[in-house]
Amino acid sequence: MKLAQAGMIAITVAMLLSALGCAQKEKQEIQALTAEKQDLMNQNRDLQSQLAAAKTRETELLAQRDSKQAELDAALARVKDSEAKPVSTAPPPAPGWERGPLGDMVTVGSDILFDSGKATLTASGRSALDKIAADIKKTYAGMPIRVYGHTDNEPIQKTRKLWQDNLDLSANRAMSVTRYLISRGVSDKLVETVAMGEHHPLASNASKAQRSKNRRVEIIVAHKGG
Repeated sequence: MKLAQAGMIAITVAMLLSALGCAQKEKQEIQALTAEKQDLMNQNRDLQSQLAAAKTRETELLAQRDSKQAELDAALARVKDSEAKPVSTAPPPAPGWERGPLGDMVTVGSDILFDSGKATLTASGRSALDKIAADIKKTYAGMPIRVYGHTDNEPIQKTRKLWQDNLDLSANRAMSVTRYLISRGVSDKLVETVAMGEHHPLASNASKAQRSKNRRVEIIVAHKGG
């Protein structure tokens, strides 16, 4: 009996030791798996961080690309625009002249140049044209010139015996200016006279002041290449 009990105790102890060994092994396996899981989580976190950084860099590179493309498009547009427009060789406008689409222009009111309904230059008109002739010879030498005569829309009344209509009056006024410029040394081969009549007003002709603006002579120097 005693021997049998001792054997049973030995077997029980052996089983307990075996169970303890299995439990210890399982504990070690769990610890290993836990460590592996933590390592994988750390790797995943690092990969997520790298992915976010890569996306940020991608956004920055795309923005830089778009910016460079915009600069290139703008540069190409400037080149195309410069190729489309002829290079102007015209000098800077003379004092009192304005640069316009047809060339440099100076405007003199007909009320300065002429008496009402007349086409003979007044003293003040000749004085104004003296300066203009000097400007043409100094700044615009050799360049073609057009003299445009304009009137308001009031019908000819006091001088009906002299002029058929406003177009006729504007033509004679423009010719008087042209002849005077030629007399002051402007080449007659460069001057063209144009009658505009009442058909290109600056103002509405609704008042005396507006009609005064429309009565004018425009002298335009046509640019070459601009």
